[in-house]
Amino acid sequence: MYKKIALALVALVLLSAATLGAATPKSKDYVYVFSTDPRSFNYLNDQRATNTQHITNFVDALLEHDRYGILRPALAESWKTNDDFTVWTFNIRKGVKWVTADLEPYADVKAQDWVDALKYMLDNKSTLTYLIDGFVKNAGAYLQGKITDFSQVGVKAKGDYVLEYTLEKPTPYFDTMLTYNAYYPVNGEFLKTKGKDFGKVDKNGILYNGAYILSNYTSKSVIEYDANPTYWDKGNVSIQHVKFVYFDGKDPDSLFNNFDAGVYVAAPVYTDNEALFARAQAKYKDYIFRARQDSTTFVYAFNYDRNAFASPADPTKGKSPKSDKAKEDTKKAILNRNFRKAIFFGIDRPTILAQRNGDVNKLAAIRNSYTAPELSFDIAGKDYVKYVEDALKSRNPADFPASFKLDDAQDPYYNPTKAKAYMAKAKAELTKQGVKFPIELDVAADVSYTKGMKMDQSLKAGLEALFGTDTIKVNVVEMDSDNYDASTYYAETGAQSNYDIGNTTGWGPDYGDPYTFLQTLEPVVGALLTPIGLDPVDEGSDKAAATAIGLYEYAKKVEAGNAEYKDYSKRFKLFADAEAQLLDDAIILPYMSFGGAFQVSRVIPYTAPRAAYGADEYKFKGVIVSDKVVSLAEREKYRQEWEKQRQAEYKKLNAGK
Repeated sequence: MYKKIALALVALVLLSAATLGAATPKSKDYVYVFSTDPRSFNYLNDQRATNTQHITNFVDALLEHDRYGILRPALAESWKTNDDFTVWTFNIRKGVKWVTADLEPYADVKAQDWVDALKYMLDNKSTLTYLIDGFVKNAGAYLQGKITDFSQVGVKAKGDYVLEYTLEKPTPYFDTMLTYNAYYPVNGEFLKTKGKDFGKVDKNGILYNGAYILSNYTSKSVIEYDANPTYWDKGNVSIQHVKFVYFDGKDPDSLFNNFDAGVYVAAPVYTDNEALFARAQAKYKDYIFRARQDSTTFVYAFNYDRNAFASPADPTKGKSPKSDKAKEDTKKAILNRNFRKAIFFGIDRPTILAQRNGDVNKLAAIRNSYTAPELSFDIAGKDYVKYVEDALKSRNPADFPASFKLDDAQDPYYNPTKAKAYMAKAKAELTKQGVKFPIELDVAADVSYTKGMKMDQSLKAGLEALFGTDTIKVNVVEMDSDNYDASTYYAETGAQSNYDIGNTTGWGPDYGDPYTFLQTLEPVVGALLTPIGLDPVDEGSDKAAATAIGLYEYAKKVEAGNAEYKDYSKRFKLFADAEAQLLDDAIILPYMSFGGAFQVSRVIPYTAPRAAYGADEYKFKGVIVSDKVVSLAEREKYRQEWEKQRQAEYKKLNAGK
């Protein structure tokens, strides 16, 4: 899932009538701040978290995570697979209705809805086909025009309420893919009726079968939805009204101030304002907790084939200050491995993150692997990330010695001595190519995001101080939010990505296997190619840049790992070799996850769905809020009760296998 780094997704917040003008607050009214408008509710053609976080509340999947992290029946009452994990059969829940935003019944949810959804995605070359091509039998052949008969594609309605997927190859983790919107259903007749307006961001753009219905949307203002009274599982829906209020980030302390005033249900407790942090500690000492790091990984990355030097939204804004010669030299430098290694060893992530999370939390959100920890384990319980750690040590023991650790919340990369040594090598190589120093690196900066601006300025200060402005010059190119989004997160092609180095790009796993991360940078189908200035090769992208940085070599390693499904230790070793290449060749530099910051909250912990992948993490279903701030002692009691029950639930689950 393609993420955006802006405001941390902090908490649910409650609005008072006096503050935001609501007529009469309802007993279950909740608000969640948002920083980026949704651009599309076409869940069959979108992978951006800013859209998916809403859709997952409107449309249910076949399966869903419970609060223990266990996959449970949702629109599929039961499911089974054959011995080699190539045929999966789902019994669809009867009696579930598609309804309009006005709660008018439209149709029953049936197996054909998943068939129609997959056909639509392939016919329209959806951005989500990377989760179908190579997985569902003949989906790739149909997508490429090698076959034209959709009935040969491996999805079938075997009756009104029996759905069958046939896969290209054994995929034991296929059930974990089903909580993401690439495998959501759609009513085919509604799809035809709406045409190009399907997924328009208004309440009538889609049909609903999930826990909530969109009731109101105003750009840069408010998003509201109400509990669906026709929902098949409404007994597990506590929140009856959700209200997201636009927050532009200019006054981050207002989140805590509104919580303290009794307005918000939860808030981050930032530490960079010493007076506010002291006030928070004085009043909430026994209530402030540190949120756990989630499975999202944000990375620093270069733009490997930059063509844009002004915003696609407004060419008069966000212009690069570089000369044509400097632009050419920057591109040559970025394609040089030693230069990239120098920059990445020279990025002081703790100092940069201190601008966002405060000095006391500067390490708390650091992520050092691309694939998130605790996503996948071998049969002996070894975390896949430890395989990556081993692979790095084997591949380059000089840079990654025996003491090197990829664990979260510490910095094993920043090394000024190594950075300068690599820069000296890069200078020698690039000078022979006619490159003139300093190399200028443009950073796109959203002027409305105060903390982000501070992070960009910190990057500039750190790199220029380390290497000297005769070697590196960092240009912080200021843009308004619309131009910034168009130049980074919402760039539709690699040619629209308008920066040289940035931290906007991130990925949250779509399913429970390392392939969900590693596939994103494959040069044919990679979902993160566009934000690093590239495009899938079947869309006409120049192959030269992807070849120069080794992405084709990388893809061969990834696919070799994905072909191994019986021996997970072997699978993980092959994957780890590929991920080690990404890190050792400085193609990306992981730097943070969401979480790790201080918070105060009235949300009762361990009631929300617990999901390391897919879209369930955004669901309001199941969430319960107390009328009091939850204390640390209470939080620990909830944790102990949850852990005890979680073990019991997994014991029952394993006993049934």
